[in-house]
Amino acid sequence: MIAELATCPLPAEIRIAAPEPSAAEAALDVILRPLQPLREQFTAITGLGLDVELPDDRGVRRIVRPSEGGSLAYLAAGQPAAQRVLLLHGSPGLAEEWAPFLTEVPEGQYRIAVDRPGFGDSGQDTAVVDLGAQARAVAPLLPSQDGPGAVLVGYSYGGPVALRLAADYPAQVAAVVLIGAAADPALEETHPLQQIAALEFFEALLPVELAHANAELLALRAELEDLAVDLPGIGAPVTMLQGLADTLVPPANIEYLRARLTAPLRIVMIDEADHFLPWTHVPLIEAALTCAAQDAADQSR
Repeated sequence: MIAELATCPLPAEIRIAAPEPSAAEAALDVILRPLQPLREQFTAITGLGLDVELPDDRGVRRIVRPSEGGSLAYLAAGQPAAQRVLLLHGSPGLAEEWAPFLTEVPEGQYRIAVDRPGFGDSGQDTAVVDLGAQARAVAPLLPSQDGPGAVLVGYSYGGPVALRLAADYPAQVAAVVLIGAAADPALEETHPLQQIAALEFFEALLPVELAHANAELLALRAELEDLAVDLPGIGAPVTMLQGLADTLVPPANIEYLRARLTAPLRIVMIDEADHFLPWTHVPLIEAALTCAAQDAADQSR
């Protein structure tokens, strides 16, 4: 387990230092750092460098079930009667991106990685840009109200979906983990090209998941403004993981949430880390999930 999280302190503010770079790495960083925003944008849009492989022999099942307006698809692994951990991807994204967290599920957990509405096999003809509708689509995967609450894990756009779920279904949510999560409406900026891409002619030329992602991101500022009213009512402990070199979802989102959430907070800031923590910092996220599961157990006592 990561040393800084070994005792799962809560509340806590933890800073994870970056490894000391070699002279060559430091020199390369000076050259490449100005290109960081462009690189992150390119990676987020194309997914290049973010490939994951889901082994066939690790007990991971793909399930597709009827849902309002279409279907809801997800990958599931672990013990179905155990603590539920719901994994919510960003925009665009797929359930398969959580593969490293499904292949070795800890004892006592049942992990569910969701294709959010409009992505993968969760078929929707139009983008679902309303956070409340996203939450309602996923809500059937939460445990019953008389059982232990779920741990929600939201990455990037999945973060506000997780917060919406925690606000709307408090009895069924015991802990929340946010990874590079959008939250502050003032930080949501749209590029003029996004507006052009949303025009009917150009939207038809895009792959459907990119078109849906663009629609989600164009609507996100207004959705976050609506969510802000309900943030103080979230009672489940929240763990936030944030790369301090993230240019897609800036670290300032931490201060926004710190000022509005009244729940216990565990804030983990990672030096030199960008937006793609689920690929680059798997052991750290696993440590955070261990702590969130402990938070959930403490909530049920």
